[in-house]
Amino acid sequence: MINILEFDPVITVFPYALLYYALLLVSSGLALLAVNQSTRVIKGALQTALVIIFISQLALLTLNLLAYQGFQLTKVLFPLAHRVLNLVCLLWLIWALFHSREKTFSNWIPISLTVILLLVGVVFSLWWLPIASSQEFNHTWMDYALVGFTLAVILVSTIIYYIRYRYHIVETWLVLAIAAAGFILYLLLPSPGSMPAIVMLSQVIYYPLLVSLAAQRIRKPEPDLDLSQVNLEQNGQLRANILDSFLEISLQPSQNKLEKALTHSLSLYLMADLLGLVQYDPGTSQAALINTYDLIREDHIEKVELAIDQMPELFRKLVQHETIVSNLDSELIFEKNYLMQTSGYNQIGNMLLYPLDETPNQLKWAILGLSPYTNRQWGLEDIQRLDCLRDNLIKVLEKASRLELEARQIGDLQTELLQKETTLSHLSAIYAESQAELQVLSNDLFQTQANWTDEVNLWIQRQKELETELDKLQKTIEENQERMAEVDALRYQKEQLEETILRNSEQSAQIKTAIDQASLLLQKLTNQDETSGQAEESTG
Repeated sequence: MINILEFDPVITVFPYALLYYALLLVSSGLALLAVNQSTRVIKGALQTALVIIFISQLALLTLNLLAYQGFQLTKVLFPLAHRVLNLVCLLWLIWALFHSREKTFSNWIPISLTVILLLVGVVFSLWWLPIASSQEFNHTWMDYALVGFTLAVILVSTIIYYIRYRYHIVETWLVLAIAAAGFILYLLLPSPGSMPAIVMLSQVIYYPLLVSLAAQRIRKPEPDLDLSQVNLEQNGQLRANILDSFLEISLQPSQNKLEKALTHSLSLYLMADLLGLVQYDPGTSQAALINTYDLIREDHIEKVELAIDQMPELFRKLVQHETIVSNLDSELIFEKNYLMQTSGYNQIGNMLLYPLDETPNQLKWAILGLSPYTNRQWGLEDIQRLDCLRDNLIKVLEKASRLELEARQIGDLQTELLQKETTLSHLSAIYAESQAELQVLSNDLFQTQANWTDEVNLWIQRQKELETELDKLQKTIEENQERMAEVDALRYQKEQLEETILRNSEQSAQIKTAIDQASLLLQKLTNQDETSGQAEESTG
């Protein structure tokens, strides 16, 4: 047996691994081109799977290049990313194999599994990072979990594929077998390192088979045909047209289109030359033949107004809910002639009037079939075929009425919406003007606030100056008060001095008077002495 170590470096070690990635990318790319050029009916699934495979391998090549450049985190997580992304590729490839055979196969299975696998990869990476430096990824419990899940997916898919389809397409079985063999040999032949070399070798083997698988055209086995099937094939185109017409009914967005699709379908269903809908309101004298389909010209004719008094028998039967089958020219002559005049046809042929169940408080409806071209005979079989569709025909017409009502409501809502939009535009313009005015007022307010701030600051400064001057005045007043006190004291002293001076003046006057008196007295005494002297002298 060849030692695994002999081809491990070629596949797992970069830059030799470029050959591995080149082969996978080239194989998936060529397979994608083969699918695009193939004639298989269902190829969208295989295209999607091959695009995912190509992108995944390109992402792995990019991660390997980053690891080779020395990005430590990429180098540590690359083995886990390699296993998860290749498992995602295998899941999408298996899903494409199933979807290519059965278009109804669920698209959510690979999407949900891809999301789950990516989340598992994130969880495993958080588990692996702390221990990555101490051991290799090969044959860890995470590796075994991914390999076991892969083998289970391949085994279950192979069994289901064989049970459902059993087609002898060799490439499908080879792809599944080689992929499973790679994982089984990987488990049986342990190899050192962190990359599954033998699994990668199996990819190198089965990826080129994708090109051949993509070019295959799926052919389902044809069962034996019996006589009834031959008869069905003879009328296949007609039945396809009828089915297409009936399916077209459910796709119509308006009452008029839905009624046109209905008359077209019923005309094919009954093979009627002309088939239209009679609409009658018992409260009026007029009725209408609307959306009549001409099977020969393959077109609808315009609405035909019907006067009730010109077709009394027909509308009497309609009111009484009776079916009319007229295959003779001698029957309903008056009604047929009136129909020729109003419709513009030179003959009417045979007539079938099939009233539909009446809905309370609504219009009466009936199906009118005519055969101006083929003179087709109407019979019980036609009535029975319409009986099978009676309930659904009523539902379709009720739906048409609802569509018309909803269309009017939508029109009203659109009108109201237009008015609201106009009002909104007007309000938006007013709002814009208000915003502009608000901006101007805001600017004015800002300017005013700025001016007020300057004035307030000036007032504060002036107040401070006034307070300083007031303090000075207060000090001056206090000093003046002290001086006034001194002045009052001096004034008091002055008054006392004046009183004293006055008293002294009075005393001086008194003293002066006393002195004067004393002087007078002394003078008198002096004079007396002189007189006495003189007298003594004269005596002596």
